[in-house]
Amino acid sequence: MTITVNIGEADLADILARVEAGEEVILARDDVPVARMLPVEGDAQARAKAMEAILAFRETMPQITPDEITEWKQIGRR
Repeated sequence: MTITVNIGEADLADILARVEAGEEVILARDDVPVARMLPVEGDAQARAKAMEAILAFRETMPQITPDEITEWKQIGRR
């Protein structure tokens, strides 16, 4: 996905988060594109693959009940 951001309105932290998530960002000044930010090759793909593996693993785990959480809290307070 490509997004265009006006330089004067840009929030660097937000832009970097989008780039890290795999988006291409074009920076513009007065609606004229001046720069393009892309994720470093492999990093976004590796991160996405790791997230997919974690989510798949979580699907195999049994559901935790509120009673179990309460019990664990009590154990931790001993």
